Amino acid sequence: MNKVSLALLLGSVFLFAPFDTVHADGSAWTEGGLQKITVKGLDAVYAKPGASLAGYDKVLLRPISVTFHKDWAKTVGAGAKMQVSASDTQRIRDRLSKLVREEVVKELNDGGYKLVDAADDDVLDVEMDVVNLHVVAPALTTGRKSGTYGVSAGEMTLILQLRDSATGDTIARALDRALASESFRPMRIDSVDNEAEARRAASGWAKALRSGLDRAKGIGAKS
Repeated sequence: MNKVSLALLLGSVFLFAPFDTVHADGSAWTEGGLQKITVKGLDAVYAKPGASLAGYDKVLLRPISVTFHKDWAKTVGAGAKMQVSASDTQRIRDRLSKLVREEVVKELNDGGYKLVDAADDDVLDVEMDVVNLHVVAPALTTGRKSGTYGVSAGEMTLILQLRDSATGDTIARALDRALASESFRPMRIDSVDNEAEARRAASGWAKALRSGLDRAKGIGAKS
């Protein structure tokens, strides 16, 4: 899912955008003393005042959960005249979870950050949840060839929480809504397009996380 802002950190540690699932009063996001900060080009980020990522050299990446938009099965089934089974939805969730993890692990490894399985003082606890997933042309086990016409392959939203793994204190909470590339006129979309768009978004999220860690340590920062 292509999004120009995913490539831009604009000098900030975190990169997140449309905050369309936040409670009206923001209470769920300010819990633990977090405060809303302003980042140019982004709608909202909640971070702990004075917190830094500079002390973290390792990452504890939690299992990545994936949930569909509540009306997804109804809308895709009606549009494509196909049944969406429980096994189909689970298979898509598992595939996307694996895909996002692959991109994050690759990017962090390339940056010299070690992924670990246990908490410690220099370990950043990263929790990533993909929500509101809407896949326009999923590959289903119906015996029918997947594919449909549309102007976009869909969308998904990442909810990210960063914590100090030793204390459990939350450093930041935010989300990013990734929209697939759009065309001016309907085009055929299939599962190959879905995966390509999803990997683009996952790669962008992974680069944003690494860039935040790098900037906190002064890696690649302009003087």
